[in-house]
Amino acid sequence: MKESTQGAFAILFTYVLWGILPVYWKALASVNSMEILAHRAIWSCLFSFCLVAAERKTSVFVSLFRSNRRALGLLVLSTLAISVNWSIYIWAVNDGKILESSLGYFMTPLVSILLGVVIFKERPRRIQWLALAIAALGVSAELVALGRLPLVSLSLALTFGAYGLLKKMSSVDSIVGLAVETLFAGPFALSWILWLRQNGAAHFPYDAWTNLLLIGTGAISSVPLMLFAWGVKRSALTTVGIAQYTSPILMFLLATLIYHEPIRPVRMLSFVLTWISVVLFLLDLFRHAKKTVVSTS
Repeated sequence: MKESTQGAFAILFTYVLWGILPVYWKALASVNSMEILAHRAIWSCLFSFCLVAAERKTSVFVSLFRSNRRALGLLVLSTLAISVNWSIYIWAVNDGKILESSLGYFMTPLVSILLGVVIFKERPRRIQWLALAIAALGVSAELVALGRLPLVSLSLALTFGAYGLLKKMSSVDSIVGLAVETLFAGPFALSWILWLRQNGAAHFPYDAWTNLLLIGTGAISSVPLMLFAWGVKRSALTTVGIAQYTSPILMFLLATLIYHEPIRPVRMLSFVLTWISVVLFLLDLFRHAKKTVVSTS
């Protein structure tokens, strides 16, 4: 299979994982959202460093700090972008705003595709343009119906769009890059938890189940980020953008079917249109992958 197609499937699987992640955060609803974010950074740091050691990439990690200032600069910016994104996301989910979060991730692909076309001069295939137009129509209908500026949704879209762009520009190995990002965020996260404990706002350790879930935030956050970093380097941002609709569709299904958040008819129309765009994208992806396999066999 062509590397770009492998990257597209990696990105698609990443968004499936992110799409079902609200279930995990809901299980931690009794914990302050900012404390969850801090635990995620700390345990992700430990998890990623274990991976660096297991993959014998310690020398690559060390050399990055010695000789690649540009890469480090990009990783500082990507750490900031994903930290802001996750803090808004976790707060919104635990505050009963899964649908508003979902709208943000419906808007994110448009940001990613725009960046791909403008910065990397990408040229989507015809069916991808059609999928994009249908998705844009769905998002537009939602924005008109909302009647106000959706700050949570816009913040999620812009911060994750920026994160995808920065990872696309980075040449650092996905595991090493994640280790560096979590190293940057880890000390701030640890300081935040210590401050919360001192002021009585954090009570770690909790009961055994909650402790296990908090420790698990390391792996549950790191694995999709590594897949994303690996896939985005091998895929056009156009492909990344369209595949991104998988995540908010799954979030929408969770919000309405599992958590029973109310939904307006216009919002239903928006989601149906974006579902159609994802189906078109998947058909194009599989058709293109099949042509690639046939031409190389």
